[in-house]
Formats: sequence, C-alpha cells, structure tokens
Amino acid sequence: MDYKNYSKYDDVVTKVKLLLPNSSNNPSYESIVDFTVEKAINDVANYCNTPIDELPDELCSAIVSLTAQLLDTHGWLNGQQDDSDIGSITEGDVSVTFKQPSEIYKDLQTVNAISDDFRSILNKFRRLPEQ
Repeated sequence: MDYKNYSKYDDVVTKVKLLLPNSSNNPSYESIVDFTVEKAINDVANYCNTPIDELPDELCSAIVSLTAQLLDTHGWLNGQQDDSDIGSITEGDVSVTFKQPSEIYKDLQTVNAISDDFRSILNKFRRLPEQ
C-alpha cells in the first residue's frame, strides 16, 4: 500500500512536524513521524471503507490531529507525556537513549487510533462496506 497516494500525505507530514518538532533531538524522529502518519491514514481508510487514494482532502486536518494525538499521548517522540520511549537515562553529563524504532512500531501496531473524538468526523465520510 502506498500511503503517498493520499493527495495530502506531504501536507499531513509537514503539519505534524510543525505541531510536534524534534525538540529532544530523537534520532528516529523522521521515521517515527512517517510511520505514525501512515498508520493514521491506513486506520482512517479502513474505518471509512475507502481506498487510500480516494480519501477526501477534507480529512487532512483529522488525520493530522489523529497523528499528533497518537504521538503526543504515547510520548513516542520526546518522552514528555510518559517515559515509554526512553530506553535509559544517565545523570552525569546527561545522556538519554531512546527505544529502538522497532519497539515503538510494535507498540503502535496495537493502538486503536480511531477514538470517539474522531468517529463523529469520520462518520461523515464513511462508506458502507462492499459485499
């Protein structure tokens, strides 16, 4: 599945990066953001029963919000919400080691991105599943 077939893919990535900059210099920042955007697009497409390349442009802000919420709630980028993405901390000369991206991707796969906050928005674009 090519997530870049969503016409607003680049806009979503750009907006997410503006909302959640790499303030902690996480070396996996780019790949975590990209993967989370792809998950959000996939989850929205699945929920709406719509192929990715047919998702309406009007869903761009919902996908941005959904992605930002996933990243922020789980603290995968900087550990400010919780320390689940930090592998180790050394106090002398301050050193922070982040979890491997594969651990974060594994966690991300188990998360249900479509919360009640987004159902009302997505229901307006939802199609009946094909028989």
